[in-house]
Amino acid sequence: MSEIKAFIFDLDGVITDTAEYHYRAWKSLGEEIGIKFDREFNEKLKGISRMESLEKMLKYKNKQNDFTYEEKKFLQQKKMTIISDL
Repeated sequence: MSEIKAFIFDLDGVITDTAEYHYRAWKSLGEEIGIKFDREFNEKLKGISRMESLEKMLKYKNKQNDFTYEEKKFLQQKKMTIISDL
């Protein structure tokens, strides 16, 4: 049995720049729920969790009370599905 000598961890964006994919996925999801935003707003989503990002998007267009917690969890997962399809 060979000995493992190293591990490489990519902390989302360290080795591969994924920012564009996250922007496109949030933008696509946003358009589905009636929220259009630009790259400037997207900068506010960097470095925070998916739920925080979603909450900021909803608040941005005064839709923070339009979805239940369960619907928000579904939207988070949908965003990840969109990003994996890009």
